Amino acid sequence: MRKPRLRTPSPTLVISVVALFVALGGTAYASGLIPGSQIENHSIPAKKLTRSAINSLRGQRGPKGARGEKGNTGATGPTGQQGPTGPQGPKGDTGPQGPGAISINRSGVSGDDLEHTLTTIDGIQVDYVCEMAAVELLLVRVSSTDTVFASGDKALNGTLTSIQTSGPSIIAGPASSTVNLDVIAWAGSVGTISRFDLGGYSNGSAVCNVWGLITPGSS
Repeated sequence: MRKPRLRTPSPTLVISVVALFVALGGTAYASGLIPGSQIENHSIPAKKLTRSAINSLRGQRGPKGARGEKGNTGATGPTGQQGPTGPQGPKGDTGPQGPGAISINRSGVSGDDLEHTLTTIDGIQVDYVCEMAAVELLLVRVSSTDTVFASGDKALNGTLTSIQTSGPSIIAGPASSTVNLDVIAWAGSVGTISRFDLGGYSNGSAVCNVWGLITPGSS
C-alpha cells in the first residue's frame, strides 16, 4: 500500500495564515507590547525587570537605631576560705657553720702535765693536758655544784667509742697520742646545749697540738 505524500502549502495559504494571526493579535502584537490586563499576577521574575523598576519597588531606608547603653559590671564575689595547711616538707641539709662558732688552734704546746683552759662557755670549761707522750681533752664544770651532761663520740688512738654520760667532767682519755671528742654538752644549772668538736695530738716528745670548733647554743 502506498503512503500518502505531504504536499507543500501554496503561497496563498501561507499568506492567509499570517493575516489571521495579525488579526487575532491586534495592536499589542503589532507594537510589541502586552497590556497589563493580559499579564498573570506574580508571573514575571525579577531578572526580567529593569534596574530602575527594581529600585522603584524598594522603600526608603529607615533611620539608624540608637546604640544601647553599656551594662554595669557585676559585683566581685566573696573571697573563698583558706585551704588547709599542706604537709611539712622533708628536712633540709645541715647549713654551714654560723659566725658565732669559736675556733681553737694551738700548736707546739709544751708538755708539763698540767691542765690548761682553752675557753669557757655556758658553765662548761674546755681544758687540755699535754704530757710527755700523750694528750687529753676535758669538759669540766665551772660550778662545784654543777653536773656536765654529754652525748656523742670520743676516739683514742683511732678507736671510736659512743658516749652518753654525766659527771663533774667529761674526759677524752686516758692519755693517748691522738684524741678526739665530738659531743653535744651542757651544764645542768645553765641548760644551754652547745656542740664541741675537739682534737689533740702528741708527737711523743712533750710537744702537743690541740684544735677544735665550738658551736654555742642559743639561750
